[in-house]
Amino acid sequence: MHFYIFTAITSFAGQIYGVIFNLFLRQNGLTNLDIGKITSASLWGSAVLGTFFAFLVNRVEKRKFLESLLLLQLSTQFLRIFLLDPQLQIVLNFLSGASSSAISIIISASMIAWKSSKNVMVLFGSNFSISMITSVFGNLISGVIADKIGFRVTMLIATTIYSASFLAVRRLPIGDRQALEKVTFTKVQKDLLWYYLLSNLLVGFGAGLFISFGNLMLNDLFAMSTALIGLVMALTQIATGIGGAMNHSLEKRFGSTKVLFFCYTAVVPLMVSLAFIRNPVAFCSLYVMRFMLMNMVSPIFSVLVFSNLPVQYLPLTNGIGNLLNNSSRAIAALLYGYIVVDSSDYTKLLLISTLFYLLNALLTYSLHRKITLRTRYDHV
Repeated sequence: MHFYIFTAITSFAGQIYGVIFNLFLRQNGLTNLDIGKITSASLWGSAVLGTFFAFLVNRVEKRKFLESLLLLQLSTQFLRIFLLDPQLQIVLNFLSGASSSAISIIISASMIAWKSSKNVMVLFGSNFSISMITSVFGNLISGVIADKIGFRVTMLIATTIYSASFLAVRRLPIGDRQALEKVTFTKVQKDLLWYYLLSNLLVGFGAGLFISFGNLMLNDLFAMSTALIGLVMALTQIATGIGGAMNHSLEKRFGSTKVLFFCYTAVVPLMVSLAFIRNPVAFCSLYVMRFMLMNMVSPIFSVLVFSNLPVQYLPLTNGIGNLLNNSSRAIAALLYGYIVVDSSDYTKLLLISTLFYLLNALLTYSLHRKITLRTRYDHV
């Protein structure tokens, strides 16, 4: 229950803040290149400093460490509202990305290691659905009130709400320090580990090119209002939450790798379509569907890997995956500012992104084939 409360608070407040942040920067005179650099800095913070924090998790008292990270996140959220110099924004977003990433790593590892949880997939799936549902309300509220009271006041409200997460942290079942004992990985564990790392790298680059700039893309292509952009983003969360609620049933019926392969493959033609379709209703419908398919299976992806690896190595593994995912996103986010000069450049951007989603689908097929063949062999 306390995991759910923490997720609800941070997701709700984070979405209110995040959906208008890039628009806030543009409103205050920053260019696409500036925004790309700032977004890239956040992702580099997640990749480098966030990974370093993940390495520290097993060497410090986790609850106090988590509280310190929350304080850092809250401070940077507040300062980003008022310090609008691009260079200061780069520093603040670097720190914000690092703290956000490390918080996520600690929460994920704590859920996997929680001994009282009988079904990790149910826990991850439910927590994911709560994140999506609360994000829906965050998107809707942010877009509406930002148009009425302004971006800055809206972001201050979000920061205040985020501070309530300190109350939930004290009740979270977070484990103690764990020693990293030498463990021999099985062939299956090695396959899963490599898959986790490479998939993070490929999806990170593909997503980094455009997903952080969805609000700017909708504004550039269709001149959408902030409220309408918030509505579209809310629909992505609703669809993903509905899909995520079915994770347990889908995984149980078809198996983890088959579900992942289907969803990751279906994303590819959707990305190609997004590159060329410029009807706002059709574009937004495809955007929502792509977001749903790619993100609804996140709990399946996490549980498939983490539940098969030694518990004491989860923060380390998560940290390395985080390093690869966010460093590739950071490089891609930096390229956004160079690729997108005007609205016609989104076709090129989305096609480049599609290539990386295709490679991820092929990687998933390779893992599925290996596991299927090994299962058949074991039963001979």
